[in-house]
Amino acid sequence: MATTCAACSSSQKAKTRCSGCKEVTYCSKACQTSHFPAHGNICPAFQKYNCFLLHADAQTSRPPLDEISGQLEPFHLQNYGTETAEIGELKRRLGWSGASEVGKFYDHAGSDTWYYFVYGQRGGKREGKVRNEVANMVCGETHGDVAIIRSGPAGFDTPENFTKSALVNALVFYKTHSRDTVFAERERNRFGKRTGFDLSGVPSFDAN
Repeated sequence: MATTCAACSSSQKAKTRCSGCKEVTYCSKACQTSHFPAHGNICPAFQKYNCFLLHADAQTSRPPLDEISGQLEPFHLQNYGTETAEIGELKRRLGWSGASEVGKFYDHAGSDTWYYFVYGQRGGKREGKVRNEVANMVCGETHGDVAIIRSGPAGFDTPENFTKSALVNALVFYKTHSRDTVFAERERNRFGKRTGFDLSGVPSFDAN
């Protein structure tokens, strides 16, 4: 089926499409690359927020791990910066009875000075909420929706805002990598840089 290329307006059969919104099509990779500066400014996948909700229910017939992007929803926090304020806003806006940390994980690109921090609802499993298959990759057994922000160890700058695309890439990374192994490696790297110690032979390490 022919569609209009968003870059050159050609009506050739689409050969590629935006991997973020999956709506805008192109007749070639070259056209997609040339159009990115314009499309990237309006594509929902490349807008920056300080928090995303990861829904447990994918609402699709596809397996949840194949539909990660569709389970993420921007949820910009007005009170970002302290755990007490963040939890208070999550409870107020989402109607959660309580919230607490359910996990944290590093990104796919090698960062070792900040990580994604995950809030979940208290008692999610006991209250019969749906198992969150995507969150399980990075948090262990998790039920119900979760909220994901960026955080990090004291003394390091954390980039507050991030795109949906960056978060999707990080989550997809854990389809083929162990969260525990990656976390231990990044912790060793950061501690080693800070102290000059070689911890490459230490099997498990948490510097927090």
